[in-house]
Amino acid sequence: MYKVLFAMLAVASLIGCAETRKVMGEDVKKTDLHACPATGTAIGDVPSCGKVWKIASGYGQLSPEGDLEVEVKGLVLNDTSTGDSNGTPDGVDGVAAAVVCHGVSGMKVGAQTDVVPLSKTGDATIKGKVSVPADCMSPVIVVRERYEGKVKGWLAATGM
Repeated sequence: MYKVLFAMLAVASLIGCAETRKVMGEDVKKTDLHACPATGTAIGDVPSCGKVWKIASGYGQLSPEGDLEVEVKGLVLNDTSTGDSNGTPDGVDGVAAAVVCHGVSGMKVGAQTDVVPLSKTGDATIKGKVSVPADCMSPVIVVRERYEGKVKGWLAATGM
C-alpha cells in the first residue's frame, strides 16, 4: 500500500497537482487530467483514442484505500475530420476509470470502475472503490471510452 502511495505522490509531484488533502492520515493528491492527442500512444494495455480529444477541466484522485474519483468537464472531440461531431462526444456514451499500474510484467490495468454515462457536453463524475494490486507502482488514472457498447481506448489520463 505504501509503495502505491509513494508512487502516486512521486508522479503527482512531477506533473503538478491542484489540491492536497489528508485521507486516513495519508496525503492524497488531486491530479489534473489531460486529453488524448490521438498519437497512437497506448497507456499500458489501454489503446489510444482514434481521434483528437480536448477537455475543459478534469482531475483524478486515488486514495491508499482504493477510493477512486474522477471528474471530467467538456471531454469532447477536437478533430475537424469528424465534421458535425467535432465538439461533441460523438458516439461515446459512457466512460470508466482505470488504474494502470507499472509492474514487473509491464504496464497493465490493475483496477477499473463500472461505466458511468457521459453527457452530450462531455461531463461525467466517476466515484468508486477499486482493489489496486499491492505491487502497483506509479499508477496512472485513465478515462476509458464506451463506444458501441464496448469499453475501449483512453480519452484522458493523469501523468500525460
